[in-house]
Amino acid sequence: MTSVSARVLAVDRGAQRGTLRLGGGEQRSFALGLATGFVPLAGQEVVALLGDDGAVERVHLPAHPSKPEPPLVPGASWVSVLRRGPLPAPGAALGGLLGSAGAPPPRIVVHPGRTSDRRSVEVLWPLMHMLLSEEERPFSLEGADTRLLGPDFSPGTHRVSFLPAAVDPGVERRLAGGALADPWAPEGRLRRASRLLAALLRTDAAGMVLHRAGELVLSAEDALARLGDLGDAEVRPFGAWIDWALTPDRRAYRTLGMSTLGGEDVEIAIGRAEAEVELDSAESALLFACHLQVRENRFLGDGEVLHVPRDVRVGARGASARERTGYRYLAHRGHARVQLVRG
Repeated sequence: MTSVSARVLAVDRGAQRGTLRLGGGEQRSFALGLATGFVPLAGQEVVALLGDDGAVERVHLPAHPSKPEPPLVPGASWVSVLRRGPLPAPGAALGGLLGSAGAPPPRIVVHPGRTSDRRSVEVLWPLMHMLLSEEERPFSLEGADTRLLGPDFSPGTHRVSFLPAAVDPGVERRLAGGALADPWAPEGRLRRASRLLAALLRTDAAGMVLHRAGELVLSAEDALARLGDLGDAEVRPFGAWIDWALTPDRRAYRTLGMSTLGGEDVEIAIGRAEAEVELDSAESALLFACHLQVRENRFLGDGEVLHVPRDVRVGARGASARERTGYRYLAHRGHARVQLVRG
């Protein structure tokens, strides 16, 4: 494949297609699903990977990101939704907003805060409990990862922090010896949490912050596009909940936030950070390893062999590839993250 600089000219969400203008001036159509690590918007500068026939095989941002390790804060909210106004008052309007998270409709309990600018909302189903904490203050973008935002992004006036579970599903799976009810089942915790998150994003929302993924900030449009059609049982949008980035020294590429999805974060050592092909391959392997954990509802096994096709495309509905050739990775446990060793 050949890498070329390009600009996104247009995006058609309905058709799930976009148009690129390559550096030489020619235009290429591409499927939005070929974008890795971001949701395409008109005007963005990107890198397009072209096949031998000139067709677009993959699109990514101009540089693979790097970011420091996020601090571990037990019990911290998974995400915050940034809103342009408060949640509806208790009653039918609030129930209608939050009731779309799954059947049966949840019981909603509102707790006024100690001050007028705070309140908590419990969303309750049998054997399942989620907590929203609303504050009337804008989220400070200082120190957050804003690489995917446009220059005119505003965080709004309110933030709603969202904690779908007191214990991360990844920790719960580890304590249970690997067994965990499928969180992406029709009424599983992560599908309900994703539906609730989508409901909060559709109305009066500016964006959301992924606290467990290194404070990554997404626009509401980007977040909703990543969540996709949650009514489709095949959709498991793990890319809406995690991030992946190089370490600050660019010696390793790793994921951030997989514990919230019932999995474990993975990491690959990087030998030549200046080699785009090595970084692209590492990114594909990371996402494929996350895909296996999410689709098969399990951890990777120590010594497990992963065969990652060269042109694999990983998305909310699974993984696909046109080629059978690829790279072989060995999963090695015993570290903070599962190490993927190519060989």
